[in-house]
Amino acid sequence: MEAALKVVYRGILFPVIRILVNIFQRVSFRSQNIEMPMVDLFQATTREELLYLCQLALQDHPPLLKRNFVEVSQNLSGSQERKIRFMTWNTLADALCNGTENFIKCPKECLNWHVRKFRCVEEILMYNPDIICLQEVDHFADFFQPLLHQVGYVGCFNPKPDSPCLDCVNNAGPDGCAMFYKVSKFNLVDQKLPILEVERRGTMLQTNQVAILSKLKYQVSEGKEQSFLVATTHLKAKTGWESLRLNQGCNLIDIAKEMSKGCPLIIGGDFNAVPSEPVYKAFVESKFESAYKLVSGDNSEPLFTTWKIRPRGEACHTIDYIWLTKDNVQPVAYLQFPTGEEIGKNRLPSWEYPSDHLSLVCDFVFSH
Repeated sequence: MEAALKVVYRGILFPVIRILVNIFQRVSFRSQNIEMPMVDLFQATTREELLYLCQLALQDHPPLLKRNFVEVSQNLSGSQERKIRFMTWNTLADALCNGTENFIKCPKECLNWHVRKFRCVEEILMYNPDIICLQEVDHFADFFQPLLHQVGYVGCFNPKPDSPCLDCVNNAGPDGCAMFYKVSKFNLVDQKLPILEVERRGTMLQTNQVAILSKLKYQVSEGKEQSFLVATTHLKAKTGWESLRLNQGCNLIDIAKEMSKGCPLIIGGDFNAVPSEPVYKAFVESKFESAYKLVSGDNSEPLFTTWKIRPRGEACHTIDYIWLTKDNVQPVAYLQFPTGEEIGKNRLPSWEYPSDHLSLVCDFVFSH
């Protein structure tokens, strides 16, 4: 019965309502003199050009939240010439931010995708990552993929089987995980797009969470070819699902270790788990290290990776991580987190930042 109802309201009712909502939004934007630039206008061949166009589209709004890179001082056994910059970020699904999330302190206008999408690309291109891992992406084919492809990224997308975005009236399709890498720098060796599974009574059952795993190697290799595995995921959210997150995380670890065959491994994502949760401990026990904890200086995670205000209260947690295999991957720089004062009293998202999660960005070298 529930499945039949979903077919009716997702396939028949929602499309009609969506058309009406889009008409209303466009009329509302025109009445407020807010520009709604379209992707077709953004034709660029370089990162710098696309970044400029995004900033130009946002020139009437406050600038992007400023963050700085910090170099890590340590003895390195890896080559700095082979440094890679890795980003992971929950971008906040368009359908969810306008539907179920209810960010009560955030101006409604800055949640509109026609404004927020360019701030998302600005955040990505500002740091010029070699590898980009995104979660809660519901505009892959119509925005992120064509735009980032123009400036040298190849991407893939793995949607959730039963995305909550599909239950929102004004949705653009399911959300999921996306991964991009610079085609000028890497070749794809192997790739998997699994639906994460858990064991129940001896049977493996699919969940509603997904992952992307890509084995890459450098375009130009000197001597022995260096391949490495990067992965991203977005585990089940909310309190009460700790056991499911643990099983999903263990499933991802098993897939990654089998696929890596001992090569360097980096996993970034939204794990929806604070450091005291079992899934966090599972990664540590599986010989993974948290990159931000390694570079902290006091062996601690950031104070927060997400900070938002909803009707039920203020939520400030550390739930996003970059995991690495410490014996063959070393962090050499990281993007600092802003202070609460820099974020502002209304928290995230905001005009200055397009998501309720902050991006995590690190530079890595591979150990010999």
